[in-house]
Amino acid sequence: MKSVFYHINRSLSLKLCSGILLFVVGVFVLSLGFLFERSRQMVKQEAMDYVTHMLHNIALRVTGYLDEVERATDNMEWLVIENLQQDSLFSYTHRVVELNPVVNGCSITMEPNFFSREDGNFSVYSLREGDSIITVREGDYNYYEKNWYIIPRRQDKACWIDPYNDFNEGTLSSHVMIASYSKPLHKEDGQLVGVISTDIAITWLSNAISAYKPYPNSYCIMLGSDGTYFVHPDRLKLVKESIYSSVNGKEHPDIITLGHEMTSGKKGNMYVNIDGESCIVFYEPLANTPWSIAIVCPESDIARQYNTMVVILLPLILIGLVLMLLVCWKIVNHFIRPIDQLAQQSRQITDGHYDKTLPRSNREDVVGHLQNCFVSMQRAINEHVVNIRKVNEETEKRNRELLVANQKIMEADQRKTAFIHEVSLQIRTPLNIIAGFMQVLRETFSVLNEEELAGFTATMKQNSLTIYRMAHMIFDVSRMDENTKVDLSKEVDVMSVVQESIKIFEEKQPFDVTLNFTSSLPDGLTVHTNRLYLYRILRELLINAKKFATKKEVSMSVEEVGDKLRFIFEDKGEGISEADREHIFDPFVKLSSFTEGLGLGLGLTLHHAVMLGGSLVLDPAYTDGARFIFEMPNK
Repeated sequence: MKSVFYHINRSLSLKLCSGILLFVVGVFVLSLGFLFERSRQMVKQEAMDYVTHMLHNIALRVTGYLDEVERATDNMEWLVIENLQQDSLFSYTHRVVELNPVVNGCSITMEPNFFSREDGNFSVYSLREGDSIITVREGDYNYYEKNWYIIPRRQDKACWIDPYNDFNEGTLSSHVMIASYSKPLHKEDGQLVGVISTDIAITWLSNAISAYKPYPNSYCIMLGSDGTYFVHPDRLKLVKESIYSSVNGKEHPDIITLGHEMTSGKKGNMYVNIDGESCIVFYEPLANTPWSIAIVCPESDIARQYNTMVVILLPLILIGLVLMLLVCWKIVNHFIRPIDQLAQQSRQITDGHYDKTLPRSNREDVVGHLQNCFVSMQRAINEHVVNIRKVNEETEKRNRELLVANQKIMEADQRKTAFIHEVSLQIRTPLNIIAGFMQVLRETFSVLNEEELAGFTATMKQNSLTIYRMAHMIFDVSRMDENTKVDLSKEVDVMSVVQESIKIFEEKQPFDVTLNFTSSLPDGLTVHTNRLYLYRILRELLINAKKFATKKEVSMSVEEVGDKLRFIFEDKGEGISEADREHIFDPFVKLSSFTEGLGLGLGLTLHHAVMLGGSLVLDPAYTDGARFIFEMPNK
């Protein structure tokens, strides 16, 4: 046996014959299996589509019957309301039953003592019995406790009542199970005067539904909102049993699942086992009702047509065999083409296509060895080319990263130098002022009056506060990248923070800038936030507006917008150019070297706003200067 395989592996002709034989058998088996399975799926799908279409038609027909009952009730409603007379009610119920063949009976039940205490409870009922219609005033029984009266009265809208037995001893009653469409009657002023109820016989509806059978052993069922059988071939189950109570839930979870699908108003199909037989149940809800209808089809009925397809497949199998013979002839040509493939691959390598490699061969003949050597050579070349490309790409990437990093270092160095220069300049000015006034006070303190002393001390205080503010800003900007958390649980009086910020604005030079402040907030409004951060935001935005208010006018307003507080700051000045708007919130950025400040105010203000859960934006639509809008949660 080993020598046989050895000769087959070494001989090209033997390998060709073996390959053709195996290929023919394999293709035959695969073709037969594929055609068989494909045919089965097509026949089954066609049968399921047919049942689904028939179920939809049945649902439309049943819905048509129910709609006819609803229209008959709705059309009679306005006549009843317009003519609330005892004699008229007899005529109206009789007319509903007479003009609508699907209606089994109709009743109009008035509220207790509606006409008079002498008449007591009043209800008129018309019932179809054979070819005649009987109309009577209902006997003395408590129909106010019946579902057909209680449910529409409680829901205050028309609805379908699940089937029930309405037989009452001593009064006119239907001897069959009925389902009722009940609707409350209201006067124009909304007063409830009674209930009109129109009945349809379940036996009649069951016969109308059961007449449609897509297959000999299939049948229809209809469930109520709680799974109760309304329509079923087993008459003993009607109304008395439900889909849940008729089976053991542990033994038949598929039927319980089907019940949940149908009672929840879903549409589709499901495989279930009924009485030991595999069935496909197609179900669909009935429009405007809590009921659902289904067709139960044994799977054997659906597969019956599929079995007939076997006869059709025999000619196809013969055709497949002929095709396989043709394919085998192609296989012989295929086995002698490896050398051509090697030549084509050599041309591709010459053209620079190193990545399109041939698969390795398991053949042990000369052609197999040649192909494997060629594949190894081609893969080695391809790996070498890929490595060179990767090195080049990595080098280019590193060069770009180094260029960007070098540029950032240069920019950071320039900004650091500018910032240090700015800090020294901004701090030196107030320090010089404080030192100058200290010298004046030391030399002329005894001759200065109180007003001059107050002016000197106020100026010194303002400049010391300026130094204090800049120091705090430098400290805050150094902590911007830290994952700090802000306590937002304290109640803060908004207007007190606003007034404190306005006070700083008024004490800040220049003193000739006017602040126009408006507020629509209620007195004593408080929010849960961080008072210090809120104060710094309002203070910086006011100082920033005052700094650039060339027309000596600044506006500040605060209002409630939904669940947010909105603060608007406007200055009458030169404004901010479009090119500078995207950089105004960057730290260490000053648009003008001639203005006071370190370039930290707006960046820190935006950071504080975000920490409070708010936002800060520059309004691009404002052209008379600059307008900043700060919003924060109002909670």
